[in-house]
Order: sequence, then C-alpha cells, then structure tokens
Amino acid sequence: MDKKKLMVTMGFAFLAITLVMGQAQVQSYSVISGSWNKEQSFGNNPSMENLYSDMRIKFGRLGEEVNLTLEDIDGTIYLNENFTMGTLYDEGVAFKNMYMRYDAYNDEVELKESLDSDVVQAMLKHPVYSCSVNGNDYFYALYTDEDGNSQKGYLTPVVTGEGYNLFVKHKKVFKEGKVARNSLEKSFPHRFLDRTEYYVSRAGESPVFMKTKKSEVLSMFSEEDQKAIKDYIKDKRPNVNDDQDLLNLFMYANTL
Repeated sequence: MDKKKLMVTMGFAFLAITLVMGQAQVQSYSVISGSWNKEQSFGNNPSMENLYSDMRIKFGRLGEEVNLTLEDIDGTIYLNENFTMGTLYDEGVAFKNMYMRYDAYNDEVELKESLDSDVVQAMLKHPVYSCSVNGNDYFYALYTDEDGNSQKGYLTPVVTGEGYNLFVKHKKVFKEGKVARNSLEKSFPHRFLDRTEYYVSRAGESPVFMKTKKSEVLSMFSEEDQKAIKDYIKDKRPNVNDDQDLLNLFMYANTL
C-alpha cells in the first residue's frame, strides 16, 4: 500500500473547506450555509465540540446541564499528546515534514508548522494522503467495522505481504462518569479508555474487522492456508491477544 501526501484543512468537523488567512485569522466555508464565516477556536481541538454537544444532549435528557471541558475528563484523546515531527505523503512520495499527533477519539491527524505555533491544522481525510509519525503510518481507507458496516478512517499497517495485510486501529472511547449513590458504590470520573481493533485485508481486498479469538483469526485465512496455520498454532501456541504473537502469525502466513 502506497504512502500518500497531505493536504490540510482547519475548522469544525462539519465544515468541508477551510483557509488560513495569514497566521491567526481563520475563515471557513460551510457547505450548509454556502458562505464564508469567521470561526472561534474551540480549545486546542475544534472537533471536540462534537463530544461536548453529545454530552449536553445526553445530560439534557436527564434534566441536567453540564459544562464539560477536556480538563474534566481523565485520560487523553491522543495516542501521544506531544506533537512530534512526522512526514506527509502523496501516493507514497514524501511531500512535507510537519509536527503532528493522532487524535484517536475523532480519528484525525493534527498538524503544526512549528512547536510554538498556535495554529493547529488537520490532515484532509482522503485516500491519496497519508502520514508517518512516531513509527506509525496512517492511511485513510475504506474498511468494514465490527457490525459489518462500511466505514472510512485511518488504519495503521503492522504486517504487509502479498497474501495478507494486518492493520491496527487505535481508538479512544469516552466512558461516562458515575457518582456513587451510597457508601457501597464507587464513583468514577468521565474518562477516555484505550481500545485497539484489528483489521485484515486478504489479496488486496478492503480490510475487515477481526476479533482476537482463534476461530475468528483462523477464518481470516484462505482455505488452502488454513491447514498450515492450524499446524503453526498447534506448534507455537500463539496468544492471539498478544500483539507480537499475532504479528508473528500473520508474518508466517505471508510465507505460505
């Protein structure tokens, strides 16, 4: 799979196009209103407005009001909070180096020209653009999720080969807090939890979700390879919930 170049965009998730005017002023074009509008910055991550909106609706149904900020939530939406120098690609050709980090909650790659810049941009989500940062490659691709629905988002390849490609998707899931009703219960704050999903592409097909269960993993391989895979599992006894064991299994499968 080829690496891709970047084109960048700024603004809220529901905006299609944004332009940076100079260094500070941001104007955005809304497909909904068909006009140019100045937008206020929504903290360091404009897409988090979606989370706050969801929470306002959820608590509103309970007759409550909530003023939620990232400081009120344990954990982080980022795979790594620090901006790190990475590379942007256009169909596999290195295009530009920028500071970047992956927002695993909103499935977005954030970009900065310099570490001290106040302007945070977002990589345009399109299959022809990709990036590499902190040892991970991010490709925007069509895939099938756990429920069998087609989705588009960033996947990171961890094993590649002519037969099988194994991808990982790092996600951050919001878990609503809980207030103890009595001394026998425990209170839990709002928090972001880590979730790792695996996807498999066979013979160049679109990646599909794979549960880390032996029967599910085995079903990802072609019928002609399954006997050899069964023998490998019997001999090596890999733990399919262990990242390295799973990678080794797919690397072996690509030798068949």
